[in-house]
Amino acid sequence: MAQPDLNSATLPAQSELQAFARTAAHLLAERRVRAPGARVVKRRAGVGMQHLDHRDYVPGDEVRHIDWRQTARRQRPIVRQFESETASEWTVLLDLSSSMAMHGASKWRAAFAGAAAMSYALLELGHRVGLLAFGRGVSAECPRGRGRTHYASVVRTLGTLRPAATGELSELGACGRRLHGDGAVVIFSDFLADDGMRSGLAALLERSTSLHALQVADPADATLSAAGEVDLVDVETGARITAMVDARAAALVAEEHAALTRRLRAFCQRSGIAFTAWDVARPWQQTLIEHLARARSVC
Repeated sequence: MAQPDLNSATLPAQSELQAFARTAAHLLAERRVRAPGARVVKRRAGVGMQHLDHRDYVPGDEVRHIDWRQTARRQRPIVRQFESETASEWTVLLDLSSSMAMHGASKWRAAFAGAAAMSYALLELGHRVGLLAFGRGVSAECPRGRGRTHYASVVRTLGTLRPAATGELSELGACGRRLHGDGAVVIFSDFLADDGMRSGLAALLERSTSLHALQVADPADATLSAAGEVDLVDVETGARITAMVDARAAALVAEEHAALTRRLRAFCQRSGIAFTAWDVARPWQQTLIEHLARARSVC
């Protein structure tokens, strides 16, 4: 079997990122805290007195905040952002486990694009954003920062990441120890673990003001293409079993995969976690916008 091309994950085009940031702006502003008494981290883009950064104009922005010099230079409306008394802090979590490298690394490419796009949009709005990549533990970290210059740091970190082809587990809970202070967390993972990584989600829920889980999935995850007696290998643990594959076995695999997603979705609904099952065939722009729209009523 051909090895997945883990180097084929590319950043979305700048024009795509800008369009997504404009569309997502009203969905990422004025986030509500998840629980009473949760601390709101200081500083975000708002309407205070201290100039913070620039971003593209979106409908509803005040005309008095337009920076006419930047507008003339960039040939599009640009507004000033200002520091206010409250802020949103976000951490993007990206799964590096071996299951993300399966099926031509389609899930990895989708998660990679989603993590980059969310980081870009949040930074455009003045939020502080950090990145954690996890497998058996935390593999890489880009500490929280703010502004367009920080996006370059996020991109550099993303550029170092590749899911291991074999032998790498998903230990989501390990990220909890790296979450310093309250903030929102968004996770890109296939959540392919016996418990759907629900214990890890529960641990992160205690350390975040809101939690987003996007389950990237390839239909091939639930498909057995071979027939007869075959050796099945768990790419994360290396465990092997011999099984007889027929139509009944294929149907059972598909049902178990669907049941895992149902259990994960139900857990998230009970826990106040914004959840989206993302078929990687769907464009990342559509998936993220729909997720953020639903999340407004969840967390």
